[in-house]
Amino acid sequence: MDTTIKVTAIHIVFGLIAALLSTALTLGWFGFKNDVFALFIAVIILYFVGQFSQKLAGDEISGFSQWLWDGISPFFFTWVISFTLFVMYL
Repeated sequence: MDTTIKVTAIHIVFGLIAALLSTALTLGWFGFKNDVFALFIAVIILYFVGQFSQKLAGDEISGFSQWLWDGISPFFFTWVISFTLFVMYL
C-alpha cells in the first residue's frame, strides 16, 4: 500500500479516537467537564500520531506541506466533524 494512504488512514482513525475522547471530556463522562482540555487532548494525540507516522514513513514523506495534506488536514476534519456529531447525538 502507498505510504500516503497509510499515513492518511492512520490519522483518520486516530481522529475518530480523539473525537470520542474530546466528546467524553465535553459531556462530562469522566466526572468533570472541560472543553479546553478536550482540544488539548486532540492536539496531543495528533502530535504522537505524527511521530508514529514519521517513523513508519521514514523519508518518503518530507516537508510540512506534504504532512499538512496527508496527516494534519485529515485528522483535523475527521476530528471536527466527528466531535460535532458525537456531541449532538450522544
